Amino acid sequence: MTQAISSDPSNVRVALDMTQIFLDIGEIERAQSLFDRLPEVAQKLDIGVSIASQLNFKRLAQNTVGIAQLRAHILKSPNDYQAYFDLAVCLFSEHDIERGIEALFFIQENDAEFKDGAAKEMIGMVCNMLENTNLEQARVYRRRLANLISQ
Repeated sequence: MTQAISSDPSNVRVALDMTQIFLDIGEIERAQSLFDRLPEVAQKLDIGVSIASQLNFKRLAQNTVGIAQLRAHILKSPNDYQAYFDLAVCLFSEHDIERGIEALFFIQENDAEFKDGAAKEMIGMVCNMLENTNLEQARVYRRRLANLISQ
């Protein structure tokens, strides 16, 4: 694989696409293994950065109880900001950016100092990720965050 990528750069795109497919079907270890074998230049392409972020969210989500249990817990304990934070991570890992960011904004609106501003930091990180794929949405989220901070 590494040799194939070195001999034909178009194979990098195929490998990145294959990594994305592994992610989409839940084969996290295979996706990570393939991604780790890619040259650094490929990992730093827009799609490479996106895949790295997805891998990170998938790993983080594996350390939670999952979306269904988090939602049920939030219904019983609506002020459990850790549950909202974990829910955001899980939603991001499933490409549900809008609902994930709303969970973070809920934290930011109600307890901006939760985990030393973790919601604000993650909103910023997600905005950075979105700049490559949805610049307008990233700007909307940044404005909303700036408005909250300035209050």
